[in-house]
Amino acid sequence: MSNSPFHLLYLGEDRAWSRLSQALAAAPRASIKTHRAQSLNELFLVLAGGRWHAVALDVHAWNFQGLHYVDKVRSEYPSLPILALYSSAVTDLANKATNVGASHTLALEDLDTDTFLSAIFSSLADLHPYSQPRKDSSVITAFNLSDTTPSSRTQAISHALNNLLCVITANADLLAEHVPHDSTGERSLIEIKKAAKSASDLMRQLK
Repeated sequence: MSNSPFHLLYLGEDRAWSRLSQALAAAPRASIKTHRAQSLNELFLVLAGGRWHAVALDVHAWNFQGLHYVDKVRSEYPSLPILALYSSAVTDLANKATNVGASHTLALEDLDTDTFLSAIFSSLADLHPYSQPRKDSSVITAFNLSDTTPSSRTQAISHALNNLLCVITANADLLAEHVPHDSTGERSLIEIKKAAKSASDLMRQLK
């Protein structure tokens, strides 16, 4: 296992947090560091202040506000892997989470170490780990994905474009901290982020 752990940020209620914690506790092969945000505002503050490879969101949280949180996080971070935790007792909830931007959905009833790691592998297969403010590919090595090669030209193109969107978004967020409010530079950064989001949305539709 690499010295650089996988950083997972969580937002949601106690039930999903308990199931997720149990799954992670039984994952000896993977060094996974988690942080539980208490609100959407805290989640965005934490994302902006450190390096995170994925976000896990409880879509049931606070009367299904979790679905809105998936949409909000996706709009701000087009290339960040989002794992949506849901209960299969609620009809079509997984599809709704996917439609608003979840990278992968995990039913709480089936959540264990294997299904969680499988979701991580799936989310990272076509994405370099997200980092703020810089990218760090050590997690791919840590999860034994360093030897993964695209099986087709389409996969290679998807991989490259996702990586490009990740770099664009990360650097736009970094520059935004140093650009004066209401300036031409700020408006340009807003347009860059909009373009990155549109490209990310289009790529999800083409998959």
